[in-house]
Amino acid sequence: MFQTKAITKLAAPIASRTYASVASASNGIKVASVADASESPMASISLVINAGSRFETAENSGVAHYLKAFGFRNTQSRTSFRTVREAELNGASLTAEATRENIIYTVECFKDAIPYFADVLGDIATATKYTEHEFRDIAKLVAFESLSARSSPATRLVEGYAEAALTAGRVAIVGTGIDSAALAAIVSESKLAAIPASSASTLSTPASKFNGGVQQIYDSASPVSHYALAFEGASDAATTRVLANLLSGERRLKWNTGVSPLAKLAAEEGFGLQSFQSSYSDASLVGVVVSAPNAKIQEAVEKSQIASPSAETVQRAVAAAKVDVSEALATRAGKRDALAQAAFGRTAVAVESAASAAAKTFKSKPVGAAVGLSQATPYVDTLGF
Repeated sequence: MFQTKAITKLAAPIASRTYASVASASNGIKVASVADASESPMASISLVINAGSRFETAENSGVAHYLKAFGFRNTQSRTSFRTVREAELNGASLTAEATRENIIYTVECFKDAIPYFADVLGDIATATKYTEHEFRDIAKLVAFESLSARSSPATRLVEGYAEAALTAGRVAIVGTGIDSAALAAIVSESKLAAIPASSASTLSTPASKFNGGVQQIYDSASPVSHYALAFEGASDAATTRVLANLLSGERRLKWNTGVSPLAKLAAEEGFGLQSFQSSYSDASLVGVVVSAPNAKIQEAVEKSQIASPSAETVQRAVAAAKVDVSEALATRAGKRDALAQAAFGRTAVAVESAASAAAKTFKSKPVGAAVGLSQATPYVDTLGF
């Protein structure tokens, strides 16, 4: 019972905080924002397109990266020079990024400049010029090595992907430092309102599937080998974060050995231990990277297996995960990511018991990846999973 309640509290900052309220613009675009409690004059606005690399196909592989790189370039109403120059005059910063799930264009600026930059983002969404000469520049930027990718048909490929992605059902506007209702009103009056209201989109992707396997990269020159074990995570991001803390080797206090039993073991045995986790809309991944001298790497990996955790161990892992979430939500990027999840309706949390999730996850067969002396690193099949 304790474990379920604790993880529910961990999920609360993302799932039920008042700042995650979602409004709608005139064309149906979801708008989510949070007004800062402080008197800061700064704010941010992001155009989030649910069309990351997972929606690519064999025919257009890499197109999401190219679409990201076309951000803040020439449009029908403004040149890239004008956009950059006016951003500088307003003291704003412009960034673009592509993840597995989303393509994100962000402007950080003074609050009174939000309406202007909403129009800039509207131009990106509805009036970008996908010209061949800019495509060649972008091809250099993203180090695309195929000569055929620099031809005119490739620019049409990017433009076609943009048309499929930029519909109201796949777009969200998220902001910080401004109320969501006020931001929705600004969006409705800006060029973002020209994004097609239809939620229909030709983009689709199969559900994510965890596949086993092993990868070994030989490096005889290094005296240290590294071995990663990755497991399919829990059904929700909050529980997956707790599982990562059960594997963590991080020391949060100067004189202790860490939150997890593995951290204590690593400190006693003298090998490195670092956990990792990634959560997506329909899948999650959690694991640990073990580093040790070549002669000890097999022993270190074999010992880096967690049994059923005690209630106290789970309590400490939950507390550490709550700190991680709170620290993330204290940053603009963390708020933006949480708001984007809310805008796309991904805040519902199906909470698992940490104990049962740990038993299920850490007894399943993981993926293994090794870098180092391959004669010394074990195969996954020999680890007893």
